[in-house]
Amino acid sequence: MRLFIIASLLLAAAGCASGMSKDECLYADWRAIGFEDGAAGRDATAVSQRRVACAEKAGVTPDMQAYLSGRDEGLDQFCRPANGFDVGSRGLRYTGVCQARGETAFVAAYEKGLTLHGLVSNLDAASRALARANTDLDNVEHQIAHSQAAIVNPATPNPERIDHLAEMKTLYQRRDKIRDSIPRLARDVDFAEAELEDFRAEVESQEFARSARPLDASY
Repeated sequence: MRLFIIASLLLAAAGCASGMSKDECLYADWRAIGFEDGAAGRDATAVSQRRVACAEKAGVTPDMQAYLSGRDEGLDQFCRPANGFDVGSRGLRYTGVCQARGETAFVAAYEKGLTLHGLVSNLDAASRALARANTDLDNVEHQIAHSQAAIVNPATPNPERIDHLAEMKTLYQRRDKIRDSIPRLARDVDFAEAELEDFRAEVESQEFARSARPLDASY
């Protein structure tokens, strides 16, 4: 698995840092821990949290030279443009750790990834809105059918029949409103889908996108 997948841990820095057990502190490979933090794009505060946890649990002080050496190697992996695109496409936060490591190219790719994430979110939202409208329409039509059956049923008392007749007016209005909204919602889905496909076509030819996950892998 490519190392940039480690970036999925980006937002879990605090939990990972403070979650070290006593044994993990006592037998820690600080170079490997530094590499993990760097490859996940964690900022320098991660080691501070580890220092506090290990001091409290085991009286251990991190080997900062080993940690920082490992973190530098991890950041070299994290700060590649392909990884920036992947991190952005997941909607993850970038904390500025790539300064002096080709940050301009990383950020440019990251922003493209964020755009992709936004377009995918737009399509998901439009699709959910259309699905909800269709579900609401089915529910209203079911209620209309129920009221119609009750109205024509000889066993229905007259007061209930009057109530059903009054309800029918409201149900018809709701049905008409939902029906009117569905074409617009369907157009929203088509537009969002076209925007997403156009953007995918635009970025697929760029090197950072070719080196990242396939664009249809999860978005």
